Amino acid sequence: MFGRKKKADEKLQAAEFLTRFLKHQSDTEHMKEAARASERPVVILKPQIPISSGPTAGWFGGKAMLPDGMAWPEHEGKKLVFVGQINLAALPKDLWSGLGPRSGWLGIFLPAGGNENVEFKPRVLHFDGALVEAAASPLPNNAAWARNHDFDEPRTFALPRWPIVTETRLGDSLHHSETSTLLERPHQASLLDPAYHPFNQKTVSLLLSTLGEDITRQAREVVRFPSMKKLRPDDADWFKKQKSIILEAFVQFFEIEGRMRAKHEFTSKDISEFIDELAQLNAYDRQYLRDDDEGYADLILRKTKLLEWQPDRSDLRRWWNNYDRGLTNHALNAYTTDPSSLPEPLRTRVENKWRDETLDGLGAMGHAPIGHIYTPHGPDSPNEVLLELHTSNLTGWIWGDCYSLVLIINRDALKRGDFSQVMFDISN
Repeated sequence: MFGRKKKADEKLQAAEFLTRFLKHQSDTEHMKEAARASERPVVILKPQIPISSGPTAGWFGGKAMLPDGMAWPEHEGKKLVFVGQINLAALPKDLWSGLGPRSGWLGIFLPAGGNENVEFKPRVLHFDGALVEAAASPLPNNAAWARNHDFDEPRTFALPRWPIVTETRLGDSLHHSETSTLLERPHQASLLDPAYHPFNQKTVSLLLSTLGEDITRQAREVVRFPSMKKLRPDDADWFKKQKSIILEAFVQFFEIEGRMRAKHEFTSKDISEFIDELAQLNAYDRQYLRDDDEGYADLILRKTKLLEWQPDRSDLRRWWNNYDRGLTNHALNAYTTDPSSLPEPLRTRVENKWRDETLDGLGAMGHAPIGHIYTPHGPDSPNEVLLELHTSNLTGWIWGDCYSLVLIINRDALKRGDFSQVMFDISN
């Protein structure tokens, strides 16, 4: 008797839970649809490209500017990390249905995160009046949400400082936009193009290290691979002929590398001449597919040059991918410090690349997030989206699995200019 009643109660509780869950899901979808259909104006926060001395709406990364004498914000006894600040006077009057202050600044600060014992609670501060640059901004070295753009000096890594400008759109346009991120196609990339040349001692060293690893791998494999695998006579003969060619290229590379590393300053002419030398070096591409039924290695073998463009599946793309990624990181740090430090071909290329990557900005305000969040937002809810920050290589942010951090504020609190109880969500 009691057993049957217990089972009936459990079934009733399960049914009630499922009913509440489905209603919550349905209510969330209706809330999101209403928010996304809203034609209210929203603000897109875009990086200023090219960086200039013209007017901006604030900046992300870099150092904070705070009222003189203001204590650096903390949470649970630990200093927060500066994310950016936005000039409220640069926002349109009708943003957030006209609510909130339109003077002063919003400063955004976050805990480093990654520590289960420290609550992740964003801090948004509204301050006004004369500002001074804060002397000691904590670095985001251990922040769970920060990408490291300086692999050589992680202890001194700081988020790059991006000036931001605003673009006003209608909110519903964000959810049926036909724009798409334009990415460079791999076959367009070549070290023979000045737009991919190294531009200082660090990037020259990066190039030499990545190339050196690859030419060493080729020299090692051209010697050991024929000893490790059963080769058909034609393939064995191919490796035998390539052996002397690749070992000679190995010696030539490190002669060039030694001369390049001996220089401490480089002109664009120096770099071009060294690259012309490197372009003459021989290389080979080996694709090992499988062993056939007789145990012979099934291979695709191809002669090439060290700097020639290679197809995606080629082992010779390893050095290029590592170099291209590292060059972009170095260019990002240099550009956000002093744009003129980049040679014109490289600067033009990365500006176009970054402009394409940020068609929908680094963040947005007063809109419905592109991703999914459960926290009520939009005109039919009591809350407004104060700010959404997208995962971005340009800023060094990564939220969750490359989604967005969404800061949400109660509409009444926004009307009062009270930012003390800002909520947050991570989209998915």
